[in-house]
Amino acid sequence: MLNDIREWISDNLRYILLGAAGILLIVIIVFAVRLITGGGSSKEDKQKAGQTTEAQTDGQTETQTEEGQEAGTGNDSGASASNITEDLVRNQVDVLNIVTKYYTAVADKDYDTLAGMCEVFDDSTRTAIEQQDRAIESFDNIMTYSKTGLKAGSYVVYVYFDAKLTGIDTKAPTLRELYLETDVEGNLMVADESDPEVKAFRESCRTDADVQALLADVKNRFDAAVENDEALKNFVESDSQGDAGNTDSDGTANGDLADDGVVINATTGTMQATASVNVRGTPSADGTLYWTLSQGEQVEVLENDDTGWSKVRYITSDGTTIEGYVKSEYLGPVG
Repeated sequence: MLNDIREWISDNLRYILLGAAGILLIVIIVFAVRLITGGGSSKEDKQKAGQTTEAQTDGQTETQTEEGQEAGTGNDSGASASNITEDLVRNQVDVLNIVTKYYTAVADKDYDTLAGMCEVFDDSTRTAIEQQDRAIESFDNIMTYSKTGLKAGSYVVYVYFDAKLTGIDTKAPTLRELYLETDVEGNLMVADESDPEVKAFRESCRTDADVQALLADVKNRFDAAVENDEALKNFVESDSQGDAGNTDSDGTANGDLADDGVVINATTGTMQATASVNVRGTPSADGTLYWTLSQGEQVEVLENDDTGWSKVRYITSDGTTIEGYVKSEYLGPVG
């Protein structure tokens, strides 16, 4: 039988070899197709993976850039805020837009626009704005640094700008404070400053490390501007109103300048602030900033001096009694 098998193989060897070759060819083709298909998929997958990685990188870069801008780490001119924490958000779009619109209206004396942007806008509000900013021609390089307020849609906003004063080339770095709230229609408005709860919250924010860093930064810029421009220096030194309406440590004695250096002494007893005015630890613009009185806020005037400052006693919203000094001309009778 074995011989028969050998004889059959011998007779059919060429057919067997052809069949084996055919099978081998099929196997080679199958592996080749799989290899090609797998290679294409791998290449495509790698391309897709590469695209995904690039997209993620771009997204991360964009996010990091936005975060850097919001945290105040950009290279824009104005307040550098290099020591400001992430809690103080720089140039939040909706906040920056409303603040820019507000100060544009102030510069243009567009009181109709201002009336539509403020929760309260009466004759006293208009007078305070006119008095505070009469020496400022324009508010340049406006930037905002904001913190979340007491409720959703509200913000404490520290507004930086370079004030162009009439007749002076060097612009004065300035910092102001606003409180914004969202109305029922979803619009940000400049809030009424008389709310005791809001005032207490604003006072507490001024002691935060990031706000103090911002104040110090603006103060340094203001001091440098004054030092480098004799006209600005003389203007500030001759001003008797240089401490009204500001919330920073002397980085703002700009549009708050009195005519002809006139000082009006307040009497003692209960008086009220006739404009937003700083209260300091000593009767000097270099004194430590304690807090800021809002227009209409009442204090007890203890004494006056011949340099135009009044010593006052103030009770904060949490019941703390504080004594400090304000410019006498910003105190008037109640009612």
